Amino acid sequence: MDDKGNEPVKDFILSQPKEAIAEIIHVFELLYRFNIRLGLSYVRKMGKSNIRELRIKHSNSLYRIFYFAYIGKKFVLLHAMIKKTEKTPEQDLQTLLTG
Repeated sequence: MDDKGNEPVKDFILSQPKEAIAEIIHVFELLYRFNIRLGLSYVRKMGKSNIRELRIKHSNSLYRIFYFAYIGKKFVLLHAMIKKTEKTPEQDLQTLLTG
């Protein structure tokens, strides 16, 4: 949730096709089940930070949800996008760094 009470990651997810939402929820369930032990191909650590990239593929779309692990099996979702290029766009990285 941002400082205005908006939930941009939730809004992004709910704006996707039903089948994509189902796949995203499936990967969330895997994350909850395996916690930080969930590895590639579903999770990739972003550099030296504690931010991780949840990697979801549905049909021809590559979804990325950036998050960090909190106490217990809690995760803070920071940003979500559909990846269209090989490298994460600079604008999305800046969103992660500045909130």
